[in-house]
Amino acid sequence: MTVINTNISSLIGMNNLRLTNLGLQTSLARLSSGLRINWAADDPSGLAIAKGMEAQIGGIRTAVQNAEDGINLIRTADGSLAATHEILLRMRDLAVRAANEATLTSADLTRLDDEFQSLVAEIDRKADAVTFNTKNLFNGDYAAGQVLQIGADNAGTYQLTVTIQTLSSVAGLGLADNLTNLANAQAAITAVQSAIDIVSDVRSNLGIQERRLNYIIDDLKAADINISAAKSRIMDADMAVEISEFTRLQILQQSGTAILAQANAQPQSILQLLS
Repeated sequence: MTVINTNISSLIGMNNLRLTNLGLQTSLARLSSGLRINWAADDPSGLAIAKGMEAQIGGIRTAVQNAEDGINLIRTADGSLAATHEILLRMRDLAVRAANEATLTSADLTRLDDEFQSLVAEIDRKADAVTFNTKNLFNGDYAAGQVLQIGADNAGTYQLTVTIQTLSSVAGLGLADNLTNLANAQAAITAVQSAIDIVSDVRSNLGIQERRLNYIIDDLKAADINISAAKSRIMDADMAVEISEFTRLQILQQSGTAILAQANAQPQSILQLLS
């Protein structure tokens, strides 16, 4: 049937060209952004899944920072205790020296005691002076433990308690007795050794906590990589595929425009019937 009021061929051509142009818009958006999903309509369920993963990834990366801050806190405490160890070893040497009654004068003992008491005072000072982000590490605030958030979610399995024993237990072992007589010097040897053992135990505990945090960070990093890869498969555009699709749509657009021109010219053949 020959008609002029309704050009079906033109309508089909225009609809196909419209679809091609929409495809080009989508392809251009993906190529320019690098994302497969630029609007929720591109993949509604995929967008919801990817955004959930994105929230988890952000939480994991923040948890890594928290764990690394925890390691820095522990290393600050351990560094101070390493110096305390050196002080205690010197104090033990002084006590052993002061116990050598047969060769030392009272003046010698006084000199030894002066140094010993200055080292006791330094250990006492550390109990109030060593801080991390203004938080005192050895005054007992950490003795009961303080929580590190080392996971992306709110649950006990994503939390770790950091504990640091107070230094007052070291200063309270009778270290302040004067080295001015044999009995006190001998007692000081035992007291200082006990203090050394306490500091060793505290440092060992800190080392255990730091090593555990390193393992936690390794796990978090692995989770970050794998969840990011899963999110990428949903959200990110495959550039090779998109370039091929863009080229295909460009060809369709050019051919569709040419065919539409032919479809619009087709009714003109009816004019030949009037001649």
